[in-house]
Amino acid sequence: MVYFIQHLQIECAYFFFIFFSSYRLREARQWVQQLAPGGGCNLLKALKHVLTMKELNSLVIIVGSCTNQPLEILADYAQQCMLGRKLLAHVVIYDCSSPTALVSNCVDTHFLQCPFIYFLSSCSVFSHILCGDVSTEFANTATSSFLPKPPKHEGPLVIQTPCFLAKTSTDWLKTNGLKAKKLNLYQVLAPNAFSPVEEFVPILQKTVSSTLHEKVMMQFEWHDGTMKNIHVDLPVLYNYQKLLAKMVRIYEKRIDWLSVASRRIWGSVCEKRVVILVDISATNSMYIIHIQHYLRLLLEEQMSDKDYFNIIAFGSDIVPWQLELVPSQPENLQKAWRWVLSLQCRGSRNFMSALRRAVEVDFKYKDKHKSQGLYLLTTGIPDQETHLISTYMAEVCRGFDLQLHVCLFSVMEDVDSSGIIPARYANPTETAIAFKEIVPAANGRFHWFGEAGIFESDDITVIVSEIEKANNYSQKCAFLVESLKQRSGNQSANPLVPEASSNMLVTKEKRKPQKLPSPKPTALSLARMVPNATLFIFLLGTVYQKYPKTMCTRKSVPSVTLPKKEEICSSKEWLTKYSIKKLKLELPRLMFGPSCTHRKKIVESLHKKVSAKYCTIFPSVEVNGVVKHLQVQSKQLEIYTEQMEKVLQRYLQRIQWLLSGSRRLFGTILEANVCVLIDTSGSMDPYLPHITKELASLIWEQLRKNEVSTETQYKSLFAFSFKALSFQDIEALYVLTDGKPDTSCSLILKEIESLRKKQDIKIHTISFSCADREANEFLKKLASQTGGRYHCSFGDVDGQLAAHRMLVEGFDDEDDPVFPYFEGDDLKKLTEEVAKARSFLKQAKSLR
Repeated sequence: MVYFIQHLQIECAYFFFIFFSSYRLREARQWVQQLAPGGGCNLLKALKHVLTMKELNSLVIIVGSCTNQPLEILADYAQQCMLGRKLLAHVVIYDCSSPTALVSNCVDTHFLQCPFIYFLSSCSVFSHILCGDVSTEFANTATSSFLPKPPKHEGPLVIQTPCFLAKTSTDWLKTNGLKAKKLNLYQVLAPNAFSPVEEFVPILQKTVSSTLHEKVMMQFEWHDGTMKNIHVDLPVLYNYQKLLAKMVRIYEKRIDWLSVASRRIWGSVCEKRVVILVDISATNSMYIIHIQHYLRLLLEEQMSDKDYFNIIAFGSDIVPWQLELVPSQPENLQKAWRWVLSLQCRGSRNFMSALRRAVEVDFKYKDKHKSQGLYLLTTGIPDQETHLISTYMAEVCRGFDLQLHVCLFSVMEDVDSSGIIPARYANPTETAIAFKEIVPAANGRFHWFGEAGIFESDDITVIVSEIEKANNYSQKCAFLVESLKQRSGNQSANPLVPEASSNMLVTKEKRKPQKLPSPKPTALSLARMVPNATLFIFLLGTVYQKYPKTMCTRKSVPSVTLPKKEEICSSKEWLTKYSIKKLKLELPRLMFGPSCTHRKKIVESLHKKVSAKYCTIFPSVEVNGVVKHLQVQSKQLEIYTEQMEKVLQRYLQRIQWLLSGSRRLFGTILEANVCVLIDTSGSMDPYLPHITKELASLIWEQLRKNEVSTETQYKSLFAFSFKALSFQDIEALYVLTDGKPDTSCSLILKEIESLRKKQDIKIHTISFSCADREANEFLKKLASQTGGRYHCSFGDVDGQLAAHRMLVEGFDDEDDPVFPYFEGDDLKKLTEEVAKARSFLKQAKSLR
């Protein structure tokens, strides 16, 4: 007779069911389907019910979590009831959060006087251990072999190359913060803010404040606590709130970016020389797979662009991967990952020894290098006192570019269920407080996360503070608008413009214009009332004059339309439709009329040339060596700036596209029927694994819809080109090589030219890791002669970084960032157009 006790876990509720083997299977199945969760894991009560049955000879216990009673009590009761009986007991453990602890306790207390079955369903591990050997076999088995693992956990790394330079949020805000973008509220209001005027009136014998400003302007408290008189310009405030809303969306995107992938665990790893400290104390034995997976994500996503790195694992003992820092090359990253897979947890948390080892060995020359960082991944408080670690870090980091960043992994239980208590114990909150005291001493950042998500992060906190600042500015804008509405006595202070609001983007429908109270006009208010007036400033005061309308010889700024999807064509073809000239956005053509040249007239009485009278009024600029007078309104320059920024953004998006995927190495495949030739000579041997991988990407991304032939050949690659030229229906050849051929270059050019007379085929050349100027010139000639394109991937990483920085930071500085010099035809033409557009944009902003 077999008796079953099964413990099921459904949404953290528990229940037991029991049935005799004599029950019919159908009835048993129906009974099981009617069960509902409830109560705790009261195994002792179930044993009391079962072990009283004298005819029982086999017992199976299925458990999924820790029982209500300690295992010592359960084992003692079972031993007493089973004394003198031939009763076989089997235990099956499934989806248990602490299977190792449960099994070890069962073994140590001799609860199992029979074969033991351990089953972990999530990773399909099924172990059958005989009672006589259970302690020995289990002790010799690594804990990680029983734990569930992510898919392909033990496979090689899939290394990614970051497309832009990592920055802390503090550094990122130096170029993207509200102050950096000149969106501080007080910066915006400053041109229209005036201090209250007070003067001594002799007849009254006292100081009197001016009331004119109070009637015309709004009272507003400044950031230093003083009161200012503000001229409320509703269009300015409305546009300002739109910009605030745009920045808030950018900040939210950065928070989302910081909350995914390896950044959820480690934050943003910014330094170029990095040492990773990993806590492998015994309390982490149930989380070793988590720790290994977190290290895998870091090595795959954030370490390939570093200069040097090392990993130090610590429990009671210190286990460094390498004796010193090594270059962050793919082969080293793969070796480090294989080493991480061998880690086993033991001992307490001797963090101080690991820290000293990293500082005194890996960073022994910290005074000669910059951008150095220590990243600690731990689950609990160190063995040493907090103040000792803080004092040590403050001493070793003072005056050096070295930081300690803490990544605290908060596990589900405060103390491991196996009963292992570290040398020092603190709950998660106390642990976080301790590390937040250590981090400032090392100029680092604190990052606290768990399986549920991020609990606290310095990088995210800084961004959230900027969002709160933007919201505060928006509320103050709304206060100014509301105060103006109350003063005017109307529903809207100015019905001709959208209303600013605390929600940052709220518009009102246009109403019929109403007359507002008109106080004594000032120069500022008059300028706004006469938008089409031409302003002259003389020593005697301010004069406004309207000129009669004349025929405008200048052309208006066109509104450009650019494609959203990338077109499969060369940059030359693409720019025939979307170049600055084609879009009619050339600045000299738009900004200067035909009769605006600065001229001087000979005055006979003075015997010299004198400038015309208007030359002192109109601004003048030099265009192509000729001084001309600017004939354009500020609004036109504003529209031109918007259109040019729109065009620049589209150019940069296409550059990013050209530098992504297989196009980075092979360029863009344009034709439908092509033949790809790969040089496999001796000099290419070290690069062939990488090229093979990239070739698979090329086939998947660009060639799977085309009819493609891929061939490889030794240094006689160009001899094989002659054969490829005879292929039927081939439209183009794509030749990848690292140098010029062994035969005469001029002879090859002549032979190919004669062959092309029979069949017109383009040859596109791809220079791979070639520093030979003569060889690259030959590849350029070959491509040009056959109507093809020359491509070179040199500078792709710097190009991706420059494009990203421009899209994020803007285009204001023409000299920073700049693209590297691209020799390939597609990238060269497009980056030249970007440089031209930035030059026009800079000139337009200076004219404004």
